[in-house]
Amino acid sequence: MQREPGGLDGGGTERIVADDGTVTVYGGASCRVRGGGPSPHRQLAEIPVGLDPEGVVVHRRTGLAYVSCSRSNAVTVVDLDRLEVVGTIPVGVEPIDVAIDHHTDRVFTADARSDQVSVIDATTNEPLTTIPVGSYPAGLCVDEARRRLYCGDAVGSTMSVIDLDRLERIATVDAELGAGAIAADPIHHRVFCVNFVASSVTVVDADSLEVLGRVPLRQGPCAAGVDPRRGDLYVADSLASTVSRVDGARLEVVAELPVPNAPVGLTAASAGDRLYIANRGDGSVSVLGTDGREWSRIPVGAAPGGVAEDPRRPGRLLVANAGSGSLTVVDDLLEGPPTTTLEELTHPLVGQKLPAIPLVDLWTEEPRDLGEWAGKKYVVNVFASW
Repeated sequence: MQREPGGLDGGGTERIVADDGTVTVYGGASCRVRGGGPSPHRQLAEIPVGLDPEGVVVHRRTGLAYVSCSRSNAVTVVDLDRLEVVGTIPVGVEPIDVAIDHHTDRVFTADARSDQVSVIDATTNEPLTTIPVGSYPAGLCVDEARRRLYCGDAVGSTMSVIDLDRLERIATVDAELGAGAIAADPIHHRVFCVNFVASSVTVVDADSLEVLGRVPLRQGPCAAGVDPRRGDLYVADSLASTVSRVDGARLEVVAELPVPNAPVGLTAASAGDRLYIANRGDGSVSVLGTDGREWSRIPVGAAPGGVAEDPRRPGRLLVANAGSGSLTVVDDLLEGPPTTTLEELTHPLVGQKLPAIPLVDLWTEEPRDLGEWAGKKYVVNVFASW
C-alpha cells in the first residue's frame, strides 16, 4: 500500500494506492475506483489566475483561455500551449461568466455588480466597450447563428438579448428570480434561461423571443448545457446535488442524475456521450455519461465552478477553481464507458472525536479551540460567495 497526496491543491485530498492497483481517494473526490488499471485522467497543470475565478472559455483559433476572476474584476488570459498566464484585462465589478464570439473575435463578461457586459477585443486583448443590461448579470450564451448574446440578469429576473454585431441590447425577456445560466438548443430553436432562486427554467422561442413556458427543476439550478444531437437540456441543481435531464421536445424532466456536492459547472463534451460536471463542494469534476452513470471523478482545485473543453484538443478540460484561485488543466482519457465502477466512501475521520482546531475569535482576537464546545450544541455559519 502506498499513500500519496492527491488533487492539485497541495494536500486537499489523499490517495491510497493498494497493492492490487485499486485507488482510494479521500477528501475532495471521495470515491473508490474498483478494478484498478490505468488512471482515467491525466492532470497537466494548475495555473494561478486571480481571485475567485468563475468562468472559462477557449478561443478555438488562438488556443488562448479567458478566465473571469470575479474578485479581481479582471479576465486572465492563459496560453494553453505554454500553460502560463500571458495577460490580465480589467473589466467591470465581479465578472462571473465569460463567453466568446469566434466570428468577430470578441470576448464577453457578465459583470454582476456593474450591471453590464464588458466586451474585449481578442485580437489585441484590450477592453473594447461595455453594454448595459439588467440587474446582476450572471450567465452568458452566444448564439452565433442568430448573431445574439443572451445574458441572464439574476436580480432583474430577465434575460437580456444583445446584437453581437451592433453591440447593443435589442430586447429584454421576462424570466424568473435568479435568472443566470443560459443554453441554446439548435434543434428545436429554443433558448433556456435557468432561474436559480425560482428553481425553474424559462423556455424561449429563439426566433420570436416569445416565452413558451417554464419547467420546474430541483433546488438551486445554476449551470446548463444542451446535447446538440438531440436537443436535450442538462441542468446542474447545486442544492439538490443532481443533474436534471429535460427532454428537448416534450419540455419535461425525464431523469435526475446524482452527482457529488454542489454541482455548479457543466459542459457537454464534444464526444457527445458525456457531460463534465464541476462539483464545488467536492473539489472534483464528474465525468457523467449520458447513460446516467458517473464514469469517473477527477480531483481538481478547491471550489471548482466553470468548466470548458479545449476545442482543439477534445477531452482536455479547463476548470476554474474559485477557492484556490487557479485554472486546472486535465485530460479525460476515457474513450467510452469504463468497465470499472465508482463507489462512494466515508472518510476514516467520520465518527471520530473532533480534532483540536485552533481559530482566532473575531470579536476578542484571542485564540479559541473548538474543543471548548465539545458536547454542546452550536451553529457553524459557512458563507459561500457564489
